[in-house]
Amino acid sequence: MRGRNRTTAVGGWRRHLIAVVSMLATSTPVWAHHQPQHEGANVGVAIPAITHGEMFVVAKYRVQILDLAARQPRTDPTLRRLAGFVNLQHFACFWGLVPGSLSDETSPFNECSHAYVAGARALLTHMIEMPGDQSLARALKARIETEVASDPAFSVLCSNSSEAFDSGIVIGPDWQLAPAHLPTILSFFALVVLAAAGFWGVSRSVPMKIGSIPRPTIHRWTLRLGAGRARRNR
Repeated sequence: MRGRNRTTAVGGWRRHLIAVVSMLATSTPVWAHHQPQHEGANVGVAIPAITHGEMFVVAKYRVQILDLAARQPRTDPTLRRLAGFVNLQHFACFWGLVPGSLSDETSPFNECSHAYVAGARALLTHMIEMPGDQSLARALKARIETEVASDPAFSVLCSNSSEAFDSGIVIGPDWQLAPAHLPTILSFFALVVLAAAGFWGVSRSVPMKIGSIPRPTIHRWTLRLGAGRARRNR
């Protein structure tokens, strides 16, 4: 019976997993490892390109921009699409945690970083154009523009600076660049080492076999079982 229940549980878990994966595979937006030159109508909202240097400033205010969008008393489809794109794109780019994602144009994560930062700037621009009191959004945009203008280095361009994006297409890392990018290799090597160390620690702390239980403990269990049977026989 236990074997049947366990098999049924595993089968149910697999069916649920397959259903979830199928839903994600068929849902929008579309995922791409590298965005080709888009022709014709956009799938979602058009997002203008952002310069390599400007990314550093806008990225610092990504959370504030999303917070302003979440506090809007009224929303519209464009705001919701841009906010969803920024969150999903940031996740697809490994939350910007890999070294060089913003600063190194040879990084596999630089293009997808351009995408979520450009999306954040487009979201801020759209909020300013929305009806109602948008003084906070205007003040934030003015602060960003002041910081960009204060340093000529922020006008630097890179190979991804001319690329526009589409909120309906999420850009993933360009894995073809990974073998030649040392920070990415080291980051994933460290992740594998941490995962292996965690698995080893868990396997050491959890007894996997009956033989790993101390003999006195097994002896006490045997005595208790024998005493229980003796009481039932009386």
